[in-house]
Amino acid sequence: MNPVLREHLGVFFRERHGLPAQLYLLGILGLVEFLLLTSPYLGKQMWSGSGNLLKICAAVAAILTAYFALRTANREYAAARFKPLDYWLRERGYPVGVVARGQAAFLMVQIASSLLLVLPLLLWAGAISRTPPAALVATLALIPFYAVCYGVWGLVALALRENAPDSREPLIRCFTILVVVIAMMIYLPLNPVVYLLAVAGIDDPARVGLVGAQWSPAVANLSFHLAYGAAGFIAHRWALARVQ
Repeated sequence: MNPVLREHLGVFFRERHGLPAQLYLLGILGLVEFLLLTSPYLGKQMWSGSGNLLKICAAVAAILTAYFALRTANREYAAARFKPLDYWLRERGYPVGVVARGQAAFLMVQIASSLLLVLPLLLWAGAISRTPPAALVATLALIPFYAVCYGVWGLVALALRENAPDSREPLIRCFTILVVVIAMMIYLPLNPVVYLLAVAGIDDPARVGLVGAQWSPAVANLSFHLAYGAAGFIAHRWALARVQ
């Protein structure tokens, strides 16, 4: 097993330093779903399916999963328990690729564990909302996809400013919010929450004309996030090379 991945898994899961993030994720989503189903104003619509419970729960789950993925990648939980990048790259002499793959693999494991944690709540919401299986599968696939695309930038921030956590944390949050806002201003369905609401609710946002061609919402959204996520992985390796 990759040594970086082994260390990260030990700190996050075996030593249970990732437990607060998992409890927050499950607790917030569970509370939102409970309040929606028991609200005197919305409960009847949610139970009848017309309120489309899955749309709201999926949007909340996507935001929380991406948020905690970003924080985990940025090493905001038990930071002192992790060995610094200097240790892996200089003292132990591991290549940049080994360290990058270990950190990226840990990010994906953490996102997968988050999805498994909230999966029962989302499946229940989909059943109550009478969501078609294809829309439910697409919704469940988009949540970890967005989390990877945004979470990888936490690894970039960590590699660039490992010794400055006080400035690193607000910086990566502001950067992420800026990207989301700019993308939304260019074309609304580029926003992950907006597009996820459309997928879960089986809506069809209008096409957009970009670079002389008509783009469907699905192509525009997926292309943008694939490019954004790929740029994050490239920037991550570049930042690690600077440390080495």
